[in-house]
Amino acid sequence: MKRRILWLVFAVVLVALAGCGSSDRPLIETTISSDPAVDGDIVDAAGVRTVSLVNRDGLPGVLAGVDPVNDDVYRAFLHFPLTRVPANHAISSATLSVVIRSVTVVPPTATIPLRIELVSFDPPIITNDFDRAILLPLAATVVSPPITSADVNREVNIDVTSLMAEAQFRGLPDFQVRILQDNDLLTTVPGIVEIDEATVANEPRLTVVHF
Repeated sequence: MKRRILWLVFAVVLVALAGCGSSDRPLIETTISSDPAVDGDIVDAAGVRTVSLVNRDGLPGVLAGVDPVNDDVYRAFLHFPLTRVPANHAISSATLSVVIRSVTVVPPTATIPLRIELVSFDPPIITNDFDRAILLPLAATVVSPPITSADVNREVNIDVTSLMAEAQFRGLPDFQVRILQDNDLLTTVPGIVEIDEATVANEPRLTVVHF
């Protein structure tokens, strides 16, 4: 009986090790800051699109969502170089961390469902990158739970493991995402989320665990 229990314990240990990579390739955690020279947003105002970039235009943050006042639609873009994640590594997990600078939503108690799309573009972003039929989403996820006014000045951590795994599978040199309010062109509950880029402490970060 004791021998059987020992074998069961050994089997559990083996399963745990299998989920943590192998002994010769331990898990590595890499945190990457977004590039403010590439980060920006695109606004569609009655069909006229305008690009704003964090560094070039001195933006304190990038916007995603629909302006409740005039229905202008904003889509944000973040860019993370993947030079520190070896191309032959497998992805265990990936987390996108952003600090919410402001939230504008009507009514104030409403939520803003955000969609995160993996994309691939040559910097800088251009007006055509707003169009999902031109700059195709390669993979997507949603922020859960949705953003609310209570998230202002808080860090929100978003599971983007599936997006990072897709980027690695495709051999993309950068992890680039387009952030938008889900169903933004037809939403009946408009709202805007501003992602902070004003300080180094609050800059968007991508944390990748790989082996």
